[in-house]
Amino acid sequence: MNPESIIFYNLFIYLVGFVLLLSLNNSVFKQLSGWISIVISVLGIIFSSSLQVPSTENFSISYNWLHLGDTRINFKILIDNQTYFMYILVQIIAFFVKLFSTKYLEHDDGINRYFAFLNLFVFSMLGLVLAGNLLQLYLFWELVGFCSYLLIGFWYTKKAANSAAIKAFLINRMGDAFLMVGIFLLFLIYGNLDFDAFIPENMDKTAFGFPFLTPEGLQTLAVLMVFGGVTAKSAQLPLQIWLPDAMEGPTPASALIHAATMVVAGVFLLGRISPIITADAGLVIALVGGLTSVLAAISAVFQYDIKKVLAYSTISQLGFMVAGIGMGAVGASFFHLATHAFFKAGLFLCAGAVINYMHHEQDMRKMGNLILKLPVVFYAYLICAASLIGLPFTSGFLSKDSLLNAAVAFGTKDGPINIKILIPVLMGITSFLTSFYMIRQLVMVFFQRQESPVDKIISSTKRTFDGAIKSFQDILNADNESLGEEKVINFVRNLGVFDVSVIGLAICSTWFLFSSNPFSFEDVWFLEVFQHDETHFTWIPWVVGVLFILALLISYNTTFEELRRFYLGEFKTGSQRKFYLLSKNHFYMDSLYKKLFFMFIKSNETVNSSHVDSINVKGVTSGKFEIAPYFQRIETNIVDRLITKITSIVLSLSEISSKIDDKIIDGLVLKISFGLKNLGDKIRKSQSGQIQLYLLGLVIIILCIVFIKILIF
Repeated sequence: MNPESIIFYNLFIYLVGFVLLLSLNNSVFKQLSGWISIVISVLGIIFSSSLQVPSTENFSISYNWLHLGDTRINFKILIDNQTYFMYILVQIIAFFVKLFSTKYLEHDDGINRYFAFLNLFVFSMLGLVLAGNLLQLYLFWELVGFCSYLLIGFWYTKKAANSAAIKAFLINRMGDAFLMVGIFLLFLIYGNLDFDAFIPENMDKTAFGFPFLTPEGLQTLAVLMVFGGVTAKSAQLPLQIWLPDAMEGPTPASALIHAATMVVAGVFLLGRISPIITADAGLVIALVGGLTSVLAAISAVFQYDIKKVLAYSTISQLGFMVAGIGMGAVGASFFHLATHAFFKAGLFLCAGAVINYMHHEQDMRKMGNLILKLPVVFYAYLICAASLIGLPFTSGFLSKDSLLNAAVAFGTKDGPINIKILIPVLMGITSFLTSFYMIRQLVMVFFQRQESPVDKIISSTKRTFDGAIKSFQDILNADNESLGEEKVINFVRNLGVFDVSVIGLAICSTWFLFSSNPFSFEDVWFLEVFQHDETHFTWIPWVVGVLFILALLISYNTTFEELRRFYLGEFKTGSQRKFYLLSKNHFYMDSLYKKLFFMFIKSNETVNSSHVDSINVKGVTSGKFEIAPYFQRIETNIVDRLITKITSIVLSLSEISSKIDDKIIDGLVLKISFGLKNLGDKIRKSQSGQIQLYLLGLVIIILCIVFIKILIF
């Protein structure tokens, strides 16, 4: 089967799945919707694996689409290494999410609608990664945003879910406005929107007429406008505020949004345009990514909602990837995107299993000692968390090491004292904070509060390892063969849907999928496909290890003290409380945006307080910061008066026009019509039908002719 047919059938089954599942209203078939969706994902993975991609050149398929004057824009499918890995990754993550969802939402009345939305989401993301030009990508970009709106607001009867969905949708529309401007500017610069045309040599330098902007400056502006769209989609400063609220949707949907679809679309787009990212634009992108990663990690440290910790963690790790693209380490960023997809999806699904077990309780302070209740989930969570932290034998160790190496090389290229050095510093701080909040989460959720997490992990791992060795020894021992086999069979039998899903993602979070060497990223096959910096600083893993140990010691002690205070009803006071509230509320950025919004609408006297309370902005507006009254005065004293004057002038002119129309135009027309009517009446009398009158007229005409001839001659 040729690539064109494979892609067509692959996209077609997801689109058909969306329509089919959405139409399943019968309660019997609703329960089968999850398994129908899983079959669709399996078929999609089979189709994708049969797609052969050249390793040295791109493969593209074009169809006639738009003709605008001399400009032709084709509907183009571009398949290269960047497309291929995302194409497979999206469908693998979607498979595990769907499998987990079959149990998580088994009693939900809208289960068929949920799986329909998932299939549309996957279809939209696949269309985005296959897009061969910016305009086509923009269409699927918007469709991905719409699907996220549907999934975040899936439980539409919940007020918080509705508000979160609307917020995500509106914030992303703000970013999309910047992206649209960037698309127009790139079209002006290159005269084309195809990604393979975006190379500096194709720049049309004769098409520029902008004052104070060189061609390179305009290209920098265009890239930054595109990056404006990325800041919304991939939750970067200053438009990252929607992502923590997006946790109101079902947890498996959050896993898909955070791991391989919505939020990584921005990183994917930056990778697509990476050949034309100028040095100035790259520095801005890297600084924004680094700063975002630190601020989000600080906020994650002070969260108590198990999902919000992971949400801020996603923002932080996306900052890592964005910074990597800005530094030019595209291969390392994509490698981290791939590893992050597995371990973050695993973490979210483990969190979903915990929430399900706790009857939808999400406050980590009310959990604890779940290692005994959910052992499989704990070990999967432990592996995925270790990968997020970047510990050896995990894929995260390799990808974070490659990014940190690129950051140190980038920061020290122009000497030790320059603004670029901020990038590795910020990423190092983020690595420490990542270890801190993940250890804090493990202690709160899984361990007994009086136990040391180090001892607990070591003892639990030792028991598990000894049990596994004993089982293998029993299998190898002929006398106890049945006993060993029985243990293995019983273990597999007792695995539930949740367990299978998280185990699969935990296995994918280890090193062996990407490299044969768990201690060095130099042997990673992924980086051989994508260009990457060959620089390797051997001291970086040791520094990361020291930061982890430091975070482990500090995090456990502070977490234990924090839980003790919670149980005793004690709260932080003074400057400590202020910093806690500042970080927990993500530096009040959300409140700031709400305040700015309300500054431009009604004043305190006219805002409906119940409406303000309904959208959680009570007290956001304050009289001394309000701009609305000033605009109201301008509107009343200037705009309204100007409109009144113009209205009176228009009315006066209309009266004059009416008189002219009545007296002159209508009068003239009426007089002409009446004159013609009278003339017609008179002429009509001559056509009476009396022969004697016709003979009399004929005699008169003859006499006139005779008289004229006499006068002439």
